[in-house]
Amino acid sequence: MAASFHTATASRRGDRPSQQDALCCLRSADGRACLLVVADGMGGLEDGEVAARAVIDAAGRLWATQHELPADPQAFLATLAAAAHEAVRAAAPGAGATLAALLAGRQRAWWIHIGDSRVYGFRDGLAVCRSEDHTVVQQLVRSGAIEPEQAATHPEQHKLLRCLGGELPAQPTHGQMATGPGAAFVLCTDGFWAAVREAEMAALLAAGDLQQACETWVDSAVARNGAGGDNASLAALRLPAAAEGREVHRRLWPLYAAATLTTAVLLWLALR
Repeated sequence: MAASFHTATASRRGDRPSQQDALCCLRSADGRACLLVVADGMGGLEDGEVAARAVIDAAGRLWATQHELPADPQAFLATLAAAAHEAVRAAAPGAGATLAALLAGRQRAWWIHIGDSRVYGFRDGLAVCRSEDHTVVQQLVRSGAIEPEQAATHPEQHKLLRCLGGELPAQPTHGQMATGPGAAFVLCTDGFWAAVREAEMAALLAAGDLQQACETWVDSAVARNGAGGDNASLAALRLPAAAEGREVHRRLWPLYAAATLTTAVLLWLALR
């Protein structure tokens, strides 16, 4: 049976003159794989919007060639980063964009990121991994100069060390983890993670209505960011918990039984 992916996306403009975030959630034709992509543009009002949109359009074009989980997920994501990089250069010369992309299958998920848009991995309601920003502030955290909690409000928070666009090739960082029951992911721009704690993301992922929860929490992020605050966007993916999976099988049991009985009757008739 194909994995039952629960997905949702939400995006809000903060106290900014334009929305420079863009995102998408795509499924394979066989329903066994999902691709989530989040981008945050930079480089002026219009150029930032164009750059972020170029990333999402490039992802859509590449995904359109896939009918199932790519044979080499990491290579696929590297190709996505390169294609998005060239798309930004062509559509908005001099602009740039961040990237967070997650490719999830039934047993494993792979991701890449460039800049300060993040990928969070959760299992059974607990955060188990997070991408590491390509920023000056993250270097300060790594060196011990500041605490991780200070990163979101540090005056140099927005100074990126890597991004899509520009003369240098795309340099994504890769990650992966096992999926299965209880696994969930949040991809988000800095306007979201700067205002929403990991425990709150876990609560979002546990909500019965995932789409409504995403809408509620991006509204909260924008409100918390306040005057002059950034745009906030996220894409969420949740696999069913073990109990939910058992419930699905319980509901489908009558169908399984009917199919088995029908097969037995047809076989008996054929052998008469």
